[in-house]
Amino acid sequence: MAKGKIVLIALMLVAGAAAAQETQPAKKPSRLLTARLIAVTPMPSDFDRWITQDLKAWNRYNVSGDSEGADLVIRGDKPEKPTQFRERMGVEQPKRERPGPAVLSVTVIDWVANQPVWHATIRDKKPKKDEEIATGPDIEIDAQGLKPMELAAVITREFRLYVEQLEKAATSK
Repeated sequence: MAKGKIVLIALMLVAGAAAAQETQPAKKPSRLLTARLIAVTPMPSDFDRWITQDLKAWNRYNVSGDSEGADLVIRGDKPEKPTQFRERMGVEQPKRERPGPAVLSVTVIDWVANQPVWHATIRDKKPKKDEEIATGPDIEIDAQGLKPMELAAVITREFRLYVEQLEKAATSK
């Protein structure tokens, strides 16, 4: 009789564990994969125009300039740099800014959750030859010497590579 109770309890535990696994919610796919409408907000140096053009050529998302009702929003910000001073003959004077592309931050935001889903930091550094950018949700791009059109193409290409990487991972499961 005791063996029968043990077997019955073991069967109940196995059935309960199987039911618990079935009721767990499936992992939500990335918002980058489910989104249909992406809005590109105004950015410094007309990057928004170039990024919009590249996104339309990709044809993965419908592209809009209005963020209202969009699934994703691409926002570009030029971080404020504090003015640096140097002392010259007893008088503080602002240091000269180095020429080159401004440091820029481009973020793709899930509009509903107001959470960033992809971010690129553009640095004022010369790109190294044959150096590949690590694909991921947070990347850094060296952009010294790139024209705005070229920089926008790099930003869009890296965003596209990340989305395609997510698609491959989702279909291989």
